[in-house]
Amino acid sequence: MAIGDIIVGIDIGTSKVNAVVGEVNSFNQVEIIATSECKCFGMKKSKIIDEEEIVSSISRAIEEAEELANIKIHSAYVTIPGKYITIVKNSIVKEAKDKYAGISTKDVTSAMMQVKDIDIPDDKLLIDIVANEFSLDNGRIIDDPVGSLSSTFTVKGQVILADKEYVKQLTSIFKKASIEIDGIVPNVLAERGLILDKNELKDNVMILDIGAGNTDIGVFEGESFVYTNTIPLGGDNITSDIAYVFNISEDEADRLKKQYRTCFKILYR
Repeated sequence: MAIGDIIVGIDIGTSKVNAVVGEVNSFNQVEIIATSECKCFGMKKSKIIDEEEIVSSISRAIEEAEELANIKIHSAYVTIPGKYITIVKNSIVKEAKDKYAGISTKDVTSAMMQVKDIDIPDDKLLIDIVANEFSLDNGRIIDDPVGSLSSTFTVKGQVILADKEYVKQLTSIFKKASIEIDGIVPNVLAERGLILDKNELKDNVMILDIGAGNTDIGVFEGESFVYTNTIPLGGDNITSDIAYVFNISEDEADRLKKQYRTCFKILYR
């Protein structure tokens, strides 16, 4: 990333489309400069049921973001529900081209290309590679091997695969909205760096993202992204349960849910 670069992200949920615009600042951090959202009911239980509805919502969310950020948006990164993701672990041992000069950037890039060299099922597409560990020939684990004097190094990572048919639908939707897709990112992987602090990034953590109609699950073992999935239950189900138990309207139940928020476990003896 370079200072001044613009990065746009779009999330298509059960009840709305969210867009966020960030700009890379002088500290090489992404600074949020605009956010927008638009109601959308083109998704149900993580399935695309109305492409045109989603296209319209994306277009409106983008227009609002463009107005707020005073820029023209041509492309964006897009999130994908966990149910369409498959994670494959892989590791390779790579020889440094010149062990006396140290491990080079080209060595690392070449190693990453080898990590993704796996058999991919016909119904899957490779969308990302996540490197979570580099180790030198002496066994030392480091964050960045570039410049280290080592004859070999090992890369452990995860190859992220996505459902080909779902990606095909996403591509069609964004093409109709005149937006290029810069990349496709699993929901919880995108959220991990936002909601976890530096200490938690090293811990074994499960992220639960409860949306209107779905709950996305992500499991991390330290730096490793080991599992993700989607449960077709969310905030709307909680609203319906409150309405049923108290015999009130769903609008009133939703108001109560948002007002009190906290749930308490009650033990009966």
